[in-house]
Amino acid sequence: MSKMDTESYLAEGNMTDTEWQTRLELAASYRLMAHFGFHDMTYNHLSARIPDAPDRFLIKGEDQLFEQVTASNLVLYDSAGRKLRPSPHKVAPGGLVIHGGILEARPDIQAVFHVHTPANMGVAAQKCGLLMVSQHSLLFHNRIGYHDFKGFEFDMEGRDRLVADLGPHLCMIMRNHGILACGRTVPEAYFLHHYLEMACRAQIAALSAGGPESLILPSDEICEHGAQQMARRGVVSAEGRDWRALYSFAEKAIPEFKN
Repeated sequence: MSKMDTESYLAEGNMTDTEWQTRLELAASYRLMAHFGFHDMTYNHLSARIPDAPDRFLIKGEDQLFEQVTASNLVLYDSAGRKLRPSPHKVAPGGLVIHGGILEARPDIQAVFHVHTPANMGVAAQKCGLLMVSQHSLLFHNRIGYHDFKGFEFDMEGRDRLVADLGPHLCMIMRNHGILACGRTVPEAYFLHHYLEMACRAQIAALSAGGPESLILPSDEICEHGAQQMARRGVVSAEGRDWRALYSFAEKAIPEFKN
């Protein structure tokens, strides 16, 4: 969609500026995730609440790859699973159970990223859970939930268990499945996913050289100190250098996300 088309679309009252900005950030996230290899064919979803319509959220269609998502083809749903704007795409049940359920129950969360990668699936299969083996992992020290596998997330009644297991946290390891990274903004969800993915990769790499007894693990006090340091510095801030650099890269390398 050209800039002129976009302005016309907005002028007709079909969507607010806030919704369009959310569409741009979410579409950029999908394309960036695809570029960096964080995707599983047409599976996995990233979603985002519309800030000025908090009962509505955007998500990709079930028949789309991450690299096929654009700002205009994201599908608009409410938390009850009703499609709110005409679209040739629909969303898989898992997308509505996981994303709709969390966004409905947690008004503080604006974006939900659910992804399977070899590294995060590997950690999701380990009894030890996420270990504090790297600086990236310190961000999640005592700040991550765990969700036991009870079958595919296709049933709406599974929402309550997902929300309970996430608890007050923004991230969760879904046992034998993958990971969930939520954010109070789209960029925050993107960065939390990045840090969690890097932490999982480091853990798989470290354990490949030996068992848990071979690892050097900082004390709980040091881990908590590191987590607080990262929080104070705002390493996952939407205003930080990383999101500006990533969005600028997307505009140059994959500009079709704005269509």
